[in-house]
Formats: sequence, C-alpha cells, structure tokens
Amino acid sequence: MANLWRHYDGIVSKTRQISITLPEDLIETIKAAVDRGEARSVSSYIASRLEPGVIIDALFAEWDADRGAPSAEVSVWAERELDRAFDEQRAHSAGVDAA
Repeated sequence: MANLWRHYDGIVSKTRQISITLPEDLIETIKAAVDRGEARSVSSYIASRLEPGVIIDALFAEWDADRGAPSAEVSVWAERELDRAFDEQRAHSAGVDAA
C-alpha cells in the first residue's frame, strides 16, 4: 500500500499499513484502551507506545557513539537491576510485597 498522510493523536505523520501478530490478551487490552478513549485506534495506541522507546534507543545509540558502550559488568548490573525493579512492580501490582 502506498504511503499516506494520517492523523494519529494530534500528530500528522507519514504512515504505511503493516500486519503484526500479537498475543490475544494484549489485543484485548489495546482494544479496551481504544474503547475508553485513550487512543483513536489500535494503530494509534501502538504507535504512541512505541515512539518513546524509539527515542530512547536513539539517545542510547548517540551516547554509545560519543562515550562508548557500557562495559559487560555494567550491562549485567543494569539488567539485574531492571529485573529486580520489574519483579517488584509485578509483586506490587499483584498486591504482594516483594522480597
């Protein structure tokens, strides 16, 4: 399909239609968000959630280019801390205190 100009949540941008496969529960969550008015469409919802990650990835790439990538030791520490934080968040969401 040819590229078209579309309107997504107040931002006019060039878009193209693609097909993706997602878990059924995630699709239902996205559709519910659209039904609640959190986004104009499923595409708009997904685009709005992806955009911040794309920006962060670009910032990290620029940082690495300017200062060098983090050492393996720092990367392992960061992964461990992120895992701990996500586990804590999941436990909190489930109403359980994280250990």
